Amino acid sequence: MKSKRVSLIIYICIVILILSGCGNDTKREPDTAAADESEMSADENEINTDENGTTADELLDSFVNGEIMAYYVETDKAFYITDLPNDPMDFTCYSVGDRVDLDNDGENELIMKGPYGGIYLDARDGQVYVLDEGDGTAARVSYTEFDGQTWIVHSDTMHSGRILYAFTLYDGEGHVVDERRLFKEYWDTPDTPDGPDTVYTYGDEQITREEYDELKMKMLGE
Repeated sequence: MKSKRVSLIIYICIVILILSGCGNDTKREPDTAAADESEMSADENEINTDENGTTADELLDSFVNGEIMAYYVETDKAFYITDLPNDPMDFTCYSVGDRVDLDNDGENELIMKGPYGGIYLDARDGQVYVLDEGDGTAARVSYTEFDGQTWIVHSDTMHSGRILYAFTLYDGEGHVVDERRLFKEYWDTPDTPDGPDTVYTYGDEQITREEYDELKMKMLGE
């Protein structure tokens, strides 16, 4: 009888030990699951970071592909590339041109070739903006390089009695950081651009014809 009682006690102890061991295993499973979940969260964060790191070229590609709009900074006006006239027989036709660093920030802007020099588009802060554009024969847009920087030029060379070049220097945020003007006026002698009555100015200062020619060569290469 005593032998049976001892055997029963031993059996109960073994059962308790087995159950205790299972309990410990059960407690470890949530820790493993939490670690796996933490690893998944880290992976998802890495993916989000990559997705948000869109480059300027990728934004410009998205505009060219018709996926996003280009915005004017000072108004709520915006447009898709498909909103621009694209008939080659139309003077107002636009087409995709070169990519050039026009604001000296190390990233290229997109030139949309078109009337009066076209439109210059800048990608920044996750969107595409109009940096500058041509605005008629009195403000035809182009660009030039001097003093180690790229300047956007608005020129008026089509009107009798004047020739004007306005130079604008932009920074990478679309802000104007410098402006210069080179001007020739010959209102009284429209058929003699460099006559004795012609007035040459650089900024607000009157200059000689020789100084005008030197500045024009330096700033425009002509």
